[in-house]
Amino acid sequence: MQNFEPQIEKFNNEGKDLKLQMDYTSDRLDVKTAKYAAGYDAVCLFVNDNADTSALWVLSMGGVKFVAMRCAGFDRVDTKAAKALGLSVARVPAYSPYAVAEHAISLLMAVNRKIHIASVRVKMANFSLDSGLLGMDIHGKTVAVMGTGKIGQILCKIISGFGVNLLAYDVFESDEGKSLHYLSLCQHRIFGLHLLFSSQQSL
Repeated sequence: MQNFEPQIEKFNNEGKDLKLQMDYTSDRLDVKTAKYAAGYDAVCLFVNDNADTSALWVLSMGGVKFVAMRCAGFDRVDTKAAKALGLSVARVPAYSPYAVAEHAISLLMAVNRKIHIASVRVKMANFSLDSGLLGMDIHGKTVAVMGTGKIGQILCKIISGFGVNLLAYDVFESDEGKSLHYLSLCQHRIFGLHLLFSSQQSL
């Protein structure tokens, strides 16, 4: 929450007619907690908040006019109900695809090389070596990337540097990913999921 304060102060000091005042709560939004927003113009939600029809109705009755999602997804917001109640909804249009793809590679390496286990052991002054810390070479493995949008394409470029056999899956094959070998189903040792949930993608 402290990360917001400097930006709010900067915005308010720019001499604009609109001034922001923000209050924080650790409570997740639902029909029971929506009443806390009474008297506010807007609410700012995250991925675990539940802005269903009932919660939005309570927000609307309390005077809220704007729902801002600080994430890309908005599946937890009943957009039809919001429109009917006259509530505007906004979301983050996109995250840095490089940041997400690089983080996915970091997690892959951490899990494969048991870095989380080794870190705990070192903190306990346990420097013993055993098979519990043994990983595998990524080189030469078959890697399937499921979802070749912006994030998936960048992940493909990064993982290719490990010398892997790269396969891809997507409902819509990307023109930019023409060099990828697309498949419908496959057997592989490693796969990355970078796609939206869809009934068309039940594997």
